Amino acid sequence: MKQIILCVCLLLGVLCSCDKKPINGKLDGRWQLMTIEYNDGSIKECERIYCSIQLHLVELMDKGTTPLTLIGHFSSADGVMMGEFKYQDNMEATVTEEDLNRFGLNSSVTHFEVEKATGSKMILKSDYARPVSYTHLTLPTKRIV
Repeated sequence: MKQIILCVCLLLGVLCSCDKKPINGKLDGRWQLMTIEYNDGSIKECERIYCSIQLHLVELMDKGTTPLTLIGHFSSADGVMMGEFKYQDNMEATVTEEDLNRFGLNSSVTHFEVEKATGSKMILKSDYARPVSYTHLTLPTKRIV
């Protein structure tokens, strides 16, 4: 009898366990930045630049020749806001505009309009760059064109 009660309690514990549900809808996940189209019409093809969104955090990663990872605040209320970025390896240093530009951002807080957000593609528009195009990645990560 004790074994049955223990099994039922264990089963209930597993079924009722806490899990952080996505709060940003189809924006949550790991994305690869494909292109940045600037307002002057120029287009930058991106290589090995990634964006991970979960809850109220965004992680921007450049895995290219000069690797860089930034951690920042994310909000999807009234469009998208990314900001308050810090370097992953030095949280005290101020992030430069040059480093933000790698990711299609031009200020420490950037507001985006969501032009498209599906399970496989995300296009964001700001006053600096339009569109910022992302492709959703699944594990194992590989480039999807």
